Amino acid sequence: MGDVSAQQGPAAAPLVSIIMPCYRVAEDLPRAIDDVRAQTYGSWELICVDDGSPDEVARVVRDNAARDARIRLVRHERNRGLSAARNTGLAAASGELMWMPDPDDRFEPDLLERAVDALTDPSCDLAIFGCREEQLESDGTVRPVRSLVPARTGSLTSEELRREALALEEATLLGYAWNKVYRRRVLEGLAFEDVPLIEDVLFNLQVVDRARGGALIARPLYRYQKRAGSNLTGRFVPKYFAVHRRRIAALLDCLQRWGEDTPDARARLGGRFARYVLSALERNCDVRAGMSGADRRRWCGELKADPLFRSLVLGARPHGSGALGRAGVALLRTRSTAAYLMAGRILHLLRRWGSRGYELAKRGSEGS
Repeated sequence: MGDVSAQQGPAAAPLVSIIMPCYRVAEDLPRAIDDVRAQTYGSWELICVDDGSPDEVARVVRDNAARDARIRLVRHERNRGLSAARNTGLAAASGELMWMPDPDDRFEPDLLERAVDALTDPSCDLAIFGCREEQLESDGTVRPVRSLVPARTGSLTSEELRREALALEEATLLGYAWNKVYRRRVLEGLAFEDVPLIEDVLFNLQVVDRARGGALIARPLYRYQKRAGSNLTGRFVPKYFAVHRRRIAALLDCLQRWGEDTPDARARLGGRFARYVLSALERNCDVRAGMSGADRRRWCGELKADPLFRSLVLGARPHGSGALGRAGVALLRTRSTAAYLMAGRILHLLRRWGSRGYELAKRGSEGS
């Protein structure tokens, strides 16, 4: 692809603003920028937000900006986190459409073209596309893991989009910002909250709540590259259960307001909640949790008294597409503290002794 900026000139107003938060990614950033410049759609600006990065992020961006006037650098003097970096990028953006990819992932060259085509309908306020999960090995080789895509391609009304939200959540496609292109108007007044793990899903629920409609693209246009030990979702987060309980509560609140709080939806949401409970039981066994045996037993007692847990997991009919998922829900429905503690310990041993076994158990709890 030629240098589109030379054809358009720096004064041309871009249709798409690409906001890319950058922290400790100087090694990966050139590949991400190359993927942006290789897009078959050329009316874009790339805003790289240097979030107080201690490496050479600023130099990498400046070197690329010298070759392509569509690229520019915005800097934080100190590290403020992903949400703040995205909010800064959104405030600096001039496009009608917004896309927020991560700089350590890769993108198919027709991603923007397909998203822009999907958003030609003015009633569509966001486009949602699929991704391909890839495991990046220490030697640099890429191992495909799985593809996650929406159930179909096409435009949705606001009611249809809300009805589809739970299915997108189950496919892990709701709770990311990078697999969506947003229309500027639907983001007015919104900001990413500084909260671990769930900032994207809280943001996207607000978008779906106000969107006039949306578009699904059943293609894996984004390449989500997982690195062993480096993904946020694989790190120890002290408030893991609290934030994911909030995720489930926010989803339930939206379903209730949208008129989608059906027995089937509650069963499915209960299955998701059960997955987070099982993961929390495992994390409670981690030495970094600082929990004694008595603390873990007390935690189980508080869990069983939690109205949200009682309603969605203990009170809903079992649901799960995988045997392990159904087994996890069945175990939690025993209300047995001893069984809860044993499950947490077994999952923790699986994680310590072999990440492959733990990943298979976790994948089973999600459903295939």
